[in-house]
Amino acid sequence: MNVNRFDRIPIRAITTPEGFIEDSPILSRTGVFLYRDGAGRVRREFRPPEEVFSQDHLTSLKGKPITNGHPGAVTAQNAKAHTVGTVLTPGRQDGDDLRADIVIHDTSPIAEGKKELSLGYTVDLDETPGEFNGERYDAIQRNLRVNHLALVERGRAGNARLSLDAADAVTTEETTMPMEKV
Repeated sequence: MNVNRFDRIPIRAITTPEGFIEDSPILSRTGVFLYRDGAGRVRREFRPPEEVFSQDHLTSLKGKPITNGHPGAVTAQNAKAHTVGTVLTPGRQDGDDLRADIVIHDTSPIAEGKKELSLGYTVDLDETPGEFNGERYDAIQRNLRVNHLALVERGRAGNARLSLDAADAVTTEETTMPMEKV
């Protein structure tokens, strides 16, 4: 079954002379993520390293729009209304984390408190349950493909955030977020 997922993370950034923000933040990570289904039940979905760091997934990041929140699927027809920046490079592995270079052109979402990052992507769900590092899961995310990177207030991944200076630093916790935008 192919489904949409939205994962979040905060930002280490520099401000350009034009006022843009450039960063090489963590965008996501491997491991077990918590989601809620339409009935409010918690599901645990595993994102294995071989999927998170597959060449197809890493390549799918380059050129994707950065949005203010999750607008749903970003397409050529609606990108102008939702885009506040761009992912500049393919993703790259940093331990268990996924990083890429980004630029944010419209910084108003950050001023509104959106300092964490959340990938909007599609996956094929493999409904095989199991355990990873002592943590059980209900399904495995396979064939991850990025649609957009969203600026959000709180992210699911727990470590995906803009790398702003100490005055703007934010602390996050693991959170359980809806599987679908509500």
